[in-house]
Amino acid sequence: MKKFSKYITSVFFMVLALMILSGSKAVYAEEEEVICNGVFIDTVDVSGMTVKEAQEALDEHKNELRNMSFAIVAGDKSIIIKMEDLDYAYEPHNHIKSAIGLGKTGNLIKRYKDLKDIEHGKKVYPLTYTYNKTKLRNIIEKEALAIEVPAINASYIRKNGKFHYTDHVLGSRMDTEPTILSIIDKLDNWDYMGFVVNADMVEVEPEFTRAKLETKKSILGEYTTQYKSSSQDRAANLANGAKLINNALLYPGEVFSSYDYLLPFSVDNGYYVAGSYNAGRVEQSIGGGACQVTTTLYNAVLWAELDVVERLAHSMTVSYVDLAFDAAIAEGSKNFRFRNNTDMPILIEAFSKDREITFRIWGHESRDPDRTIKYVNKVVREISPSSTEKITRDSSKPSSYRKVTQSAKKGYEAELYKVIYVNGEEVGRELVNKSYYHAEPAHVTVGTKK
Repeated sequence: MKKFSKYITSVFFMVLALMILSGSKAVYAEEEEVICNGVFIDTVDVSGMTVKEAQEALDEHKNELRNMSFAIVAGDKSIIIKMEDLDYAYEPHNHIKSAIGLGKTGNLIKRYKDLKDIEHGKKVYPLTYTYNKTKLRNIIEKEALAIEVPAINASYIRKNGKFHYTDHVLGSRMDTEPTILSIIDKLDNWDYMGFVVNADMVEVEPEFTRAKLETKKSILGEYTTQYKSSSQDRAANLANGAKLINNALLYPGEVFSSYDYLLPFSVDNGYYVAGSYNAGRVEQSIGGGACQVTTTLYNAVLWAELDVVERLAHSMTVSYVDLAFDAAIAEGSKNFRFRNNTDMPILIEAFSKDREITFRIWGHESRDPDRTIKYVNKVVREISPSSTEKITRDSSKPSSYRKVTQSAKKGYEAELYKVIYVNGEEVGRELVNKSYYHAEPAHVTVGTKK
């Protein structure tokens, strides 16, 4: 009897459910089907929505997530990455189709059970999201430079015959692999909120620490020229040039440019008016004498055997060095440059005293002590000046006035060679430069006043 009663009860509810479902079906036949209440796809409540409305709601949800961002932080620097940069999206699914058919498809018992399940709690269809890990890695590896703190090399100067050092500064860089793994862990368990990942940073020591610079230093090259007969202003220009270059420090591979240290040739930069070459004539100009500064440095560079990048001869011969040993400077046309081709920083010490200018190049001596060098020049051709004088007429002087303002100068073609010896025997001879010096006739001023 009890069994029969339970059977009747079950049939009753099944018939009732069928009637309800049949009534619902009749309504949906007249209107577009909607999802029943209590249904979610991921965190989106799609209750009462049509297929189109549910799809629009999911697309809006996806776009909101794609517009969200997270930060990678290191100290006061940060990198911001948007989810759309990682192609963030959900995988294809049939959730909307399943949701629209919930309580409307399947046999009578299944439909009844689906509806009863929703009454006791919401129905959630989970979404699976994807993102491009390769893009993530590429972005992090590229943007890691933005939060990198470069290490600073130690440096030193020479003052009063002693070296004075500045300590190096440690830098830091992102350790990308553990940082990327931390980001992936956050993304794989994302709660749809913005988040911050502290970058894994490692200390970076500079190439040249103070301890490394304090190792034994030697004079790699040294040279002195004199200017005993120069005017006071020209002498002041040489002293100023030495002061401007003194304590220039070049790390391996760096190029020294005389322009960077000596220009501009102006009164504000410490220069005076003195004689210099211009179109075959000695003229007064601001900075006259600077060529002797670069020439003296050039010879110190030769003895240090550094790489000469740019060197040009004077237009005419000079008195303070032999042919092919000079290096001219003229703003906009002639510069003297060289590269530190050693494995350690070099320091240029420059000073003037007793009408002499001296350059010393300090660095780490790594050359073979059994190897020595010397430099020799060779005159290839001597060029005689024209016998036709260059005349300047001065109407303020009487016609009997005649004065040689500049003596005739010979021209030359010359070459400079480096001769290499090992244990006193010559083992090589290298061409260093070819130099050409113009011949110039005598310059004469004559009076024209009658």
